[in-house]
Amino acid sequence: MPSMEAPPQAAAQDRDSDYKLMKKAVDEAYRAVDSGDGGPFGAVIVRDGAVLVSCHNLVLKNTDPSAHAEVTAIRQACKRLGKLDLSDCEIYSSCEPCAMCLGLICASKIKKVVYGAKAEAAVAAGFDASVPDAFVEYYRKSGIEIRQVEGEAARIAEKVFEKAWEIPDEAMRRRRGGEWFEKAKGMVKCSRFCCLWN
Repeated sequence: MPSMEAPPQAAAQDRDSDYKLMKKAVDEAYRAVDSGDGGPFGAVIVRDGAVLVSCHNLVLKNTDPSAHAEVTAIRQACKRLGKLDLSDCEIYSSCEPCAMCLGLICASKIKKVVYGAKAEAAVAAGFDASVPDAFVEYYRKSGIEIRQVEGEAARIAEKVFEKAWEIPDEAMRRRRGGEWFEKAKGMVKCSRFCCLWN
């Protein structure tokens, strides 16, 4: 029986593509923090091998706890295409999507999710982004392909959390006011039930 594995050249091209798309998602995550728009999360939706939309977390900018990077990207992609069915699209997320984002990915019929950092990396940095095992199992059964990128692409995604609070301190204090920033920072570290910043 012939091997189902991709030829080495095709596998290398997939890794290169993964890296470029994850780098774009990670750049969006830094943009979210730099601008004070939200937490360090970014997402890119791809259709027919081309980037359709590139978005970041807008929770703070929009005062909307649902404005996660993946949600924002899906909203923009649906609007751009004029349809709700994104079954011909893939999503690249800088971090493993939370339960809410996975739910919307399923509702929009996206069949492939590629993420950079594991949810544990976000949790270790003070963000409540864990996904219960029951949700993971449910979405695996739904037929959605969910996988983490490999190598350097995963490392650059994890680095976002190392700098998450170094980058925005002064910028966010100037844009939002010092008292607001400290309160928001505390909310992230205390939140237990809502992935407010993912």
